[in-house]
Formats: sequence, C-alpha cells, structure tokens
Amino acid sequence: MSTLTDELKIYELSTIWKEAEYNFAFWDKLDINWDEEYKKALPRVLAAKDIYDYYKELMRFVSMLSDGHTSVSMPIEIMQNNEYYSMIPILLFGFDGKIAVINTTEEYKDKVPLYSVLKKINGTDAAEYIKDNCYPYIWHANEAACSFSALNELMFGRKGSTLKMTFEHEGKEFEETLTREDPAQMKWRSIDQQFKDDISKELIIGGNTFKAEMREDGIAVLKLTSFDDNNMPSEIYAHFESFKNAKAFIIDVRGNIGGNSDNADKIAAMFINGDFDSCGAEEQIYEPAHKAWGIYRDDLKDLTPEELEERYSDEDSIKDYKMLRHIYYKREIVKKENHAPGKLAAPIAVLMNEYTFSAGEDFIDVMKAHTDAVFIGTNTAGSSGQPLQISLESGGHFRVCTRRCYAQNCEDIYNKGFSPDIRIVQTLESYAAGVDEAMEKAVNILKEKI
Repeated sequence: MSTLTDELKIYELSTIWKEAEYNFAFWDKLDINWDEEYKKALPRVLAAKDIYDYYKELMRFVSMLSDGHTSVSMPIEIMQNNEYYSMIPILLFGFDGKIAVINTTEEYKDKVPLYSVLKKINGTDAAEYIKDNCYPYIWHANEAACSFSALNELMFGRKGSTLKMTFEHEGKEFEETLTREDPAQMKWRSIDQQFKDDISKELIIGGNTFKAEMREDGIAVLKLTSFDDNNMPSEIYAHFESFKNAKAFIIDVRGNIGGNSDNADKIAAMFINGDFDSCGAEEQIYEPAHKAWGIYRDDLKDLTPEELEERYSDEDSIKDYKMLRHIYYKREIVKKENHAPGKLAAPIAVLMNEYTFSAGEDFIDVMKAHTDAVFIGTNTAGSSGQPLQISLESGGHFRVCTRRCYAQNCEDIYNKGFSPDIRIVQTLESYAAGVDEAMEKAVNILKEKI
C-alpha cells in the first residue's frame, strides 16, 4: 500500500473517471454529467484525512453510476484492520421492507431479542438513515438487491463509533446504544437456522458452491450458490444417471452471486434439447474520429436520442452523435453448443430472489427462454455484465461494467431483474418460524404436475 499523497489521490480518481468514461456500458441509462461530478469529487478526495475516508469518497463517486457490477473496494489491509472495520454486536438482515436482528453476541442476547425489528437509528427512521448514510457509498438503484450491502455499510465502521438504535419486539419499543467492536473478539450466539422439512433426502453430489439431493418423493433439489467453480458442470454431469431418476426438479439459485456464465449455460443445457441461444449482450464501440466530427456538428448538439432517430437515418450522423456520448453499442447473441449427457425431461421449478446476481441471472434467462420451468420467488438483482477490474496503487481496486446483458424475452432487467411467475417474498415471520414458503410452493406445484 503506497503513501497516500495528493498526487496519488488525483491520479487514482482520474483513472477511475477515465476508465468509466470510455468503458462503462450504461451511459445511455444515466442522466449525470460525469465531468462535473469528477470536478466535485476532487476537493472531497483531497480533503480526506486518511485512507479510509479517501476510499469512501471514491466509493461515493463510483456509486453514481448506478450499476451492480461497478464499484470500488478498499485495500484488504484496511478491511482487516479493526480500527476501520469494527462491527456492532448484532447481525441485521432485510425481510420485505423490515430490518430485523437474526443474531447477537452472547453479551447482547438478553438485551436485543432475536427478530427484533429496527425502527430508528440515532432518532431517525431506519430506512431514511440508511438512505442518507449508507446508500451514497454503494450501488442502490435496486433497493431490494442492495439491502445486504447497505446493512454491511451500517453494521461496520470505525472502532468505538456508536449507533443509538430503537427496536420493536412483541409490540414494545426499546433502545440500545451499540458500539462497534473488534469482530475477532466477539463471541456470537450459536444459532443454526434451519427451515422445517420433515421429508428425508439422499445426497447425490455436493461441492463448495452446489449440492444436489433426491427427496423421498422423487423430486431432485439442486442448490447453486454461484457459478464460479469451473469443475461444477463436469461433476454434476458425472451423476446424470441419478438425475434421470427424478420425477421433477427444483433448481434453487436464490443468493447465487454469479461467476462464469458458461458454467450456468452448461447446467441449463441438461434441461434443453439441442444447441441454444445464451443471453445476449451489448458493449460500447468507439471510433475517435466520429467523436471529433460530432463536436463540430451543431445540428446534433442538443438532440435527444428520440429526436436523433426521427431526423437522421444515415450511419455517419448516428455514429457522430452516439460516439460523442459513448452510447454506440454492438449487440451479439451468444450461441451455445449443447454437450450435456442428455436432456432431463421432468417438470422444473426455479427458485430466485433479489440476491440472484450476474451469471445467476444469465441462468434464469436461458431457462426462461428454452424450458417450461415455473419461476418462483422475487425479482433478481438486475445486474449482469462483464466488469473490467483495475488495481489501484493505494492498495484497493475498482471495477466498471463493460458489457451489458439483455433478456432474450425482451424483459427490461436493468436494475430491475427478471420477474418470477409466482411472487413469494421471504418474510420475517416465515423465517422466524423456519418456513421456506417458496420451496413449499415449488414442491406443491411439481407434485400436481407429477
């Protein structure tokens, strides 16, 4: 980690500005003046008193791009330093608009009961406090999908800093002032939250990011938490004969953080007959001469994209206008050869939620386009694309999305996500009762089909 000089601060902020200017995939979706925001960020970055505050300002700058694949990460040395990353002694999680306590340290187990709902922070409505104090530093265009990041931003901070929190439990409100402490010194309550499920299951295969089980009713459940593991498809293919015995399938990609979309395609291929189209994508094309020509064209200066389309059909005018604004895109459809051992023809239910990201969403896209699966849960995150990641000399890194995916069914997924066929939200009440309503719905639907 380099010494944080003013020169380095300016250079790194400028690097982020430059790489986003020429590589970011969503300029046509935003209404901001990137140059003006850069100039506003300069004095804030220079005024940062230490590396923690400096990175917070970089995060504030990048969060304006409103994309889940575009972000700044602090140096690992800072994230592992309890002077900067200490934690309040409770664990919070979001449930359909509510923020609730799902664990505490031993010290606070009697002071803050499990499933207490957070109402206020420092006297301000909790949701408003989070918007004002956490959202500026994270992607927050999809509030449901950013809840986890927002609560991390709330729970972690400088050692010794405090939050006065007002909770509600069993109809009564109470207050606790919580101090951020060294996480390594915390002793958490032992809680093994399990969803109630009386049916017996037989493990087919398990790995770090996937598990497949056969229920005694003949329904196979495939849980996929990411598509990072490039060995996953071949390992699952090796058990294809076991999968052939299933009467139906539940594929659970709730909380799937993404990874390699090719792996997602290979899993989807088991449920598709023959080759298929994978998710399409667009990326920016830049030809500098058209930017130069566009600067001198007064007839293009104040046009909206809609007016451009109405007035001009020649390719040069379109390029001059769009390349000046970095919104000229090349679109492609990805064709996939199907090398799965065969097709699994039984009924399918796919479970999805707001924490299904990136390659997890690409999996949803392919399954929606090429199978008769029923989709249950909530909208996915609405963030899929190819980030360009660049290391910063000060020790952290940033990434900017260079390639954006679009849905084969033309659904608008940008910061919205794919929508389910049957919407079921995980509520605090069902979580506390150990009930997985989406899973139960999937089982009931598949049993009817069987």
